[in-house]
Amino acid sequence: MRQLLYSTNVRLKLTIQEMFRNDIHYVWCSEFFDGTAQGRYTAGSQTPPSSNPADIYRQLKQDVDRGDLHSAKIAEQKASFLRLAIDWEAAGIISPDEKDEIIYLVNNATSKDWKPLIYVIPQPPVASRLQLVPASQRAGVGREYIISDLTRCEFDIIEI
Repeated sequence: MRQLLYSTNVRLKLTIQEMFRNDIHYVWCSEFFDGTAQGRYTAGSQTPPSSNPADIYRQLKQDVDRGDLHSAKIAEQKASFLRLAIDWEAAGIISPDEKDEIIYLVNNATSKDWKPLIYVIPQPPVASRLQLVPASQRAGVGREYIISDLTRCEFDIIEI
């Protein structure tokens, strides 16, 4: 078992989860920051770009730095946040006003809101809460995990 997990997320996601989810964070993560830096025959090397935290970070950073208003990665994030706001309101997790605020934040986000952040998560404290993503939902052979209730004190944030 590796000692660290890595997840790449945008600044706006951190903000939304701090403000509307009581600082509880839902993350997909990997045991390897950059699968391409692993040995050719290791499990980590089989992580495809769409699940590799380093590739996700580089793509988002490039899109933000270049001001790409048609970034597929950012569009994917926007759609996810808007869907979550509607789902959370329907489930009674947030109020209608909070849903409207999230929608406003997403629709009026600036490039700094899409800035990528790397969450570095020590594995031992969260090991019992790691959910292995079913193989049918993974982008490739490499293992991916979900932590649905990560607290802010359980991870560090870095930028490269």
